[in-house]
Amino acid sequence: MHELVLLGRVALAAALSAVVGLEREFHGRPAGLRTHLLVAVGSALVMVTFEGATILVASNGGFANGAQIDPGRLAAGIITGIGFLGAGTILRVGDWVRGLTTAASVWFVAAIGIVSGEGLYVLALGATAIGFLILTVVGRLEQRLPTTVYHRISLEVLPEENDAVRTLFQERCAAHQIRPQLTAWESDAVSGQVVMRYRVRHRGQVPLDEFAAELSTLPGVLEVKAEL
Repeated sequence: MHELVLLGRVALAAALSAVVGLEREFHGRPAGLRTHLLVAVGSALVMVTFEGATILVASNGGFANGAQIDPGRLAAGIITGIGFLGAGTILRVGDWVRGLTTAASVWFVAAIGIVSGEGLYVLALGATAIGFLILTVVGRLEQRLPTTVYHRISLEVLPEENDAVRTLFQERCAAHQIRPQLTAWESDAVSGQVVMRYRVRHRGQVPLDEFAAELSTLPGVLEVKAEL
């Protein structure tokens, strides 16, 4: 009967982690429903195994002979292992990073599994509710905040117009409240054409395609490339 109680804790970890996993699956994240379920169930299994081992040792008189079991080491081992799994969901391309929230959610459901495995039902339910609110309500709120956004813009210009283009570019950036930073200057030895590479930042949403089209109309500009 006691093993059925422990199995119920594992089932609770699965049910609670499914709430987080479905939210991640709905948004097409690299770690979805199955990943979150397996992480939480595995964590819960480790913790209930500790309790089962404790009962077994106690029934055999092991504690009277000096045997010790430390649940903190089990939890620490789970968290350490999940760190490697979470790192695999993070993708970085230049200044663009994706997967941090999913990595955090994987770590979070591991903690939910630990708490469920320990039989702390109220804490497990409350933490899951808080985590789900963070991923949904706070996620929508975060999208409304005027955060700082970074882009890369390259301008290919005629050599005799590069000074004028730099001045006009600065003016266009100021009009859109964009802060540019020149990161590279390249000159073709044959044609003499100049390529200026900028790293720009702004707050809020700026239509990058419209801004690039506006830059392409500047006198002396041959080509504009804008990267997210």
